[in-house]
Amino acid sequence: MEAYRDQYADLFRGGRGVTFIGISNDPPDDMASWAKDSEFPFLFASDSAGTTAHSYGTGLRANLMIDKRTVIVVDPEGRISHVMYPFREIDPTAYEELGEAVAAVAPPLNEDEGGEGG
Repeated sequence: MEAYRDQYADLFRGGRGVTFIGISNDPPDDMASWAKDSEFPFLFASDSAGTTAHSYGTGLRANLMIDKRTVIVVDPEGRISHVMYPFREIDPTAYEELGEAVAAVAPPLNEDEGGEGG
């Protein structure tokens, strides 16, 4: 998650026109503490039973833990536009692909928000 935090401004436009939610099987209190301590600029949600992961087609282990990190890009109309399963978090090209997937569905930034020409 640190890589997402460290690249948040570029990948997710610093949250302008993009919502990023990290979903994990971790208990809510553990996630909240970790997110606060690590100063993550995005939201977290707990999926302790794995139902959200399962509904998006992410594999679950027998213990209901998510089997591989997955990144799902949802467009402004709520449709899944891109799935990266498994997400190759140690591969720099994965972040390039993610940035392109987000840019393809994110509303354009106006000049006041750091878009081109500003």
